[in-house]
Amino acid sequence: MTRAWFGTALLAGSWLIGVDYFSPARPLLWCGILIAAVLLVSPISVRWPSPRQLALALGLTIPAIWLFVFPYRVIPILFAVGCFLQIIPMPHRWPRKLGSGAMVAAAILFAQAIALLAYESLTARAHELPQPFPHCIRMILDLIGSDAAATGSTIGLRPVAELLRFSGTWELLFNPATVCFVVGGIVLLALVHFGSPSACQARDSKGLTNMPAPRAHVTDEASRTDKRLPAWRRDVLVLLIITAIWIPIRLALLFSFVMQQAYRADVVNAPNIADILVISWVHVGLVAILAWFVSRWIAMPEGREDVSDPDPASVGILKRAKKRSAIFPIVVVVGTAILGTLVLWSPVGARKSGRIMVVERHSTWEPTTVPYGTTVYGEAGSYNYAAAYAFCDQYYEMSRLLESESIDDRTLERCDVLVIKTPTARYSLNEVDAVVRFVKRGGSLLLIGDHTNVFNMNTYLNDISRHFGFTFRNDLLFRIGDPYKQKFDPPRIAHPILQHVPPMCFAVSCSIDPGHSRGTMVIRNTGLWSLPPAYHESNYHPQAEFRTPMQYGAWCQLWATSYGPGRVLGFADSTIFSNFCTFQPGKAELLIGMLEWLNHTSPFDPFGWKSALVILCALIGGFLIGLGWYLGWRHGIGWPVFVGALLCGGSIVLLAVNKIHRDAMPIPHKSDPIPHVVIDRTWSEVPLFTGAFADDEESVGYGMLEQWIPRIGNYISRRTGDDAFQGNGLVIICPTCSVGRQRLERLVDFVDKGGQVLVIDSPDVEGSTANSILGPFGLASIRNTLENPKGKLSMRILPSGQIAGRESGTSDATSSLPDPSAEQLSANGLSSLPELPLQRSCEITGGEPLATWENIPVAARAQRGKGTVVAIGFGSLFCDEAMGTHWLPEPEPEILERYEVLYAILRASLPATD
Repeated sequence: MTRAWFGTALLAGSWLIGVDYFSPARPLLWCGILIAAVLLVSPISVRWPSPRQLALALGLTIPAIWLFVFPYRVIPILFAVGCFLQIIPMPHRWPRKLGSGAMVAAAILFAQAIALLAYESLTARAHELPQPFPHCIRMILDLIGSDAAATGSTIGLRPVAELLRFSGTWELLFNPATVCFVVGGIVLLALVHFGSPSACQARDSKGLTNMPAPRAHVTDEASRTDKRLPAWRRDVLVLLIITAIWIPIRLALLFSFVMQQAYRADVVNAPNIADILVISWVHVGLVAILAWFVSRWIAMPEGREDVSDPDPASVGILKRAKKRSAIFPIVVVVGTAILGTLVLWSPVGARKSGRIMVVERHSTWEPTTVPYGTTVYGEAGSYNYAAAYAFCDQYYEMSRLLESESIDDRTLERCDVLVIKTPTARYSLNEVDAVVRFVKRGGSLLLIGDHTNVFNMNTYLNDISRHFGFTFRNDLLFRIGDPYKQKFDPPRIAHPILQHVPPMCFAVSCSIDPGHSRGTMVIRNTGLWSLPPAYHESNYHPQAEFRTPMQYGAWCQLWATSYGPGRVLGFADSTIFSNFCTFQPGKAELLIGMLEWLNHTSPFDPFGWKSALVILCALIGGFLIGLGWYLGWRHGIGWPVFVGALLCGGSIVLLAVNKIHRDAMPIPHKSDPIPHVVIDRTWSEVPLFTGAFADDEESVGYGMLEQWIPRIGNYISRRTGDDAFQGNGLVIICPTCSVGRQRLERLVDFVDKGGQVLVIDSPDVEGSTANSILGPFGLASIRNTLENPKGKLSMRILPSGQIAGRESGTSDATSSLPDPSAEQLSANGLSSLPELPLQRSCEITGGEPLATWENIPVAARAQRGKGTVVAIGFGSLFCDEAMGTHWLPEPEPEILERYEVLYAILRASLPATD
């Protein structure tokens, strides 16, 4: 039936739309495609078990609806809707047909999801095609009249004067949509050929399915199954043969598309001629053509509806079948839970003493030795690991291995975890051997590289990593759609490292080649494409262009392995732990997760023990799944019950693995905490930084302000909802969202208990809700009243953050006191802050004035309970444009003066330790 094959093709291609595999996901469009696919497969005649069995299948599916995440949650939802429509009485046939299509589509999607995850895992290890496939591609190109050659996995093609080099990859030859179509086709044929062995489809006048057939009918059905099996095998073989014939045709079409663009494009000035390779709709269209070919050769067998009324003599048999109907699915659930839990479980083990050593030897890039403070700026002040080092020092006993020290056995005995990051010089053979021996004795190693082998750092890291079976590739990963915003959502079943990591964004990174080593892809990301280094650039950074040598699909960015009793991690993006990125969402949590996992050891770390356990449990789980399926089939249990059992077992795996990982590796305890300042993201939605540079192209965001807060001696995080009150201080930047009463009461309680709050407002903010926040504290921001470009900002705050005119610790208001003069401050051994030109500000009323503009208060502080609230009305003075746009250049003198004013305000309003 042609419609069914087109429906299967839509389901296969929909994964490229629903997940970020090539291009960014489009959830609404994906749902529309699924609805169309359900309608296309709904006419298929698949026989169903009794309503009782369908109700059991529906009950088994409910946990998956609750626990699965999008897009995988759609599978149990479709399946449950289909079961429901099959169970309830319907006066018309079309709802039952729609339910049939939903269940068939869900079964196909379930198999395709497993196949796609397996495809991701395999291709993320190595995209390059092994021999002789590249030469086969060359032969295909020769057949269509192209001048082609193949060397290794690279295919050269000359459609124009410029030679085009293609990377021969699995995605090019056998892409995921084709894989999903083949898997979906096999499932579709199985459903049509076998149906449900117990479905005797006796229907009453209302069209309802009656009870299962007695054993005589089951025996007859089993004999018919023996005849259907060869037919199913024959159809599957035809499907595979047609797909094998289609692959070279598809490949020739793809190359023809690219060559057409090459003929029409300027290869030098407009080299984006390979973008067609990552356009999802192209692959959907190609797999639809394959579906048409398949439909010409494989006809769907007509479904048969057996009508029979139960024989009264067989009532006892039916009752026993009812009692057994729940037993065999439970066996499948248990087998799935055992198999999935042990395969996905990562042993954590016992915690070590927490001695972390960062190697500064042979590494001048991103050092930890330059403090992140208020005196050093530019690349030296921001492109280093000082903030990350100080953050980790709360949890671990941190130390450095300096350039003057040697890397030998005696030195490495001082640590449990060794961190080697971004080396800029080669390690000697003796040093490499010392590191390998350290891991072999049970030590842990973290290797941090970056894109394109800049400074040859990946070459130097690979001297070490090769001993553990993996390497850092000399490439750079871009994200399709938005090259420099590489979002990563931790999977629902996450490695212990990712248990406490929220969604985060990478900067550009390299990828990791696991080779044939055994280990775990802790971070496997899709929707990326890779380019080789541009050696003519100072940082080897290629332009974000869809060039023909690119590779695309799934990539490994964090690899975990073991070497004897020791653990090794390879991470591919050093930039995200630099000062300007460290405290963006997920990045500090990822660093702590990596160090904490490395700070554990388990008897199962050696591959032999873990492999033996996994193999044993895989055999047990696989045996239980097969046994439950076979016995249930022989006793009249329909396939929907077993699909529901598999979904239920997957839900148990999800709960069990995450529970085991979280309990085994909780967030470590802080032994020497530093103040925590939260950046509110519930009331405030101003643009911040996602990576190294501002998200807002007009530089009207406040990412620079956020980055500068930790310079006074604290760490920051972005939080929403009640999580925003978990820190010691809270910063609310230009709030515009509605202020709920319950959350406002939480804010008041936070301040009463000693919390410190800074509220920043500005006249250029439309729809400000600052007054709703400031009202309970006796403060107010009066907008659009001050317009005096010639005025200057006069501070009543000292550089130390103390209020001039009163002694530290005095809480009396000093609004009646005049601003101190420079002479008065100098006489008391104090320095004053510069008076900055100010063009606009809100007037701040109430509280204790901290700054004035032409004798009008524009900043004030109020005390309530044990805490304080500071409001300032000149927030635009600290937007990204006013702060120098980004952190890379050395600031001009006038911007430095602005920094000093900001630091004084931060010290007066937030916890600091500098």
